[in-house]
Amino acid sequence: MDETYRKTRLPATRLLAMETMKMGVKAHYVSGFLEIDVTEARRAISEAKCSGTRISFTGWLMKCLASAVKEFPEVNAYRKGRSLYVFETVSVATMVEKELRGEPVPLPYLVKDCGRKSVLDISREIANVKEGDVGEDLVIADRQAARIAKLAVWSPGPLRSLGMRIFFRDPVRKHRMMGTIGVTAVGMFGRSGGWPLPIPNVHPLAVAVGGISRKPFYTGEGNELQQREILNLTLMFDHDVIDGAPAARFSARLIELMESAHGLEQ
Repeated sequence: MDETYRKTRLPATRLLAMETMKMGVKAHYVSGFLEIDVTEARRAISEAKCSGTRISFTGWLMKCLASAVKEFPEVNAYRKGRSLYVFETVSVATMVEKELRGEPVPLPYLVKDCGRKSVLDISREIANVKEGDVGEDLVIADRQAARIAKLAVWSPGPLRSLGMRIFFRDPVRKHRMMGTIGVTAVGMFGRSGGWPLPIPNVHPLAVAVGGISRKPFYTGEGNELQQREILNLTLMFDHDVIDGAPAARFSARLIELMESAHGLEQ
């Protein structure tokens, strides 16, 4: 009896993702697995939704990351040889799922200069990308990135790998087109806890959003545990760029910002 199967076309974005993962294999990443109380933030997001304002949890996370990076700029850097290029603007890359040819396809999108944008601005930008018409199955980005991506996809495998390595050898170009932080919201599609492990790529900081679960948690008030909504978050730092002590301080500050519902005050 012949096996039945369905043959599908590999999205062009998958080819590009494979190439960036190849470049990330040589990086020396160190991982941190965090538990963060997001009860107040989730409450604020829910209240905003009831009043007609839709705020993205991922967009809020991006704002918190950008605010923490502003205090620890060494995280916002790329290495070239013995030099570090430390950037002022914080741009965060993420994956946005859109339907192309009847199938859901994750497409990369770069939210530029998150530090100057509000949580609502970032949320609206992501929502517009999800609802907008793409027209191409390569990337959601500026025109220059789209042209380069299209050229890379249609190049033979070895030539594509060589070309991308040469092209992204320039830290300034890499920052402009890919940002310095990559966010993967894996856990947003499930209801249980757990820490996803990001795949190494070109970003000096890779962030993976795990699940959110209700569990007893000590808030520092009184002597009793309280039922809180706890987010599992994974941070992966490129140790060639960021030392352990700054990475630990950055992580601690990020937790403070998220647990205080930073950016959701109004």
